[in-house]
Amino acid sequence: MNKKFIINESIRDRRLLIIDANGNKLGEMDRQQALDLAKSQGLDLVLFSTGEKPIAKIIDFGKYSYESKKKNKENKKNQVKVKNKEIKIKPTIGDHDLQVRVRNAKEWLNSGFRVRFVILTYGRIATKVDLVFQLYNRFLELVGDCATVQQPLKKASNVQYECYLIPAKK
Repeated sequence: MNKKFIINESIRDRRLLIIDANGNKLGEMDRQQALDLAKSQGLDLVLFSTGEKPIAKIIDFGKYSYESKKKNKENKKNQVKVKNKEIKIKPTIGDHDLQVRVRNAKEWLNSGFRVRFVILTYGRIATKVDLVFQLYNRFLELVGDCATVQQPLKKASNVQYECYLIPAKK
């Protein structure tokens, strides 16, 4: 849990909107009155929202923090992680080298990876943008129907252009 909670005597607000353990609104109360109510039930008073009308709940804070940690851990487990692969080339790449990169890209795309295609331009070649786009179009033509363009070619920095390809839906 990243959020720090203000609990029991640490609450400084005089008047609070109180919600009980069942989720029912008890209305606005003094801080001391709310603390007494929480202690009589054997629970904690936890400040959830500050501002013009602070909101506090009467709950078992240990149980709440345990359950939220458990829920965060479960959510993290269920996340789908996108697997990325990257291909970097220069506009002066030879035909055979380009064929090797295309073969790798097709293999990765068929395996379900997302491919980041980067064209590096240094020196005088950086001024020849038409070469970059010719190479990009040629690469897309060679990859064929294995991929769909998720993000078209764009200038990422002074020296590189990049695009993202994802596996084509069959």
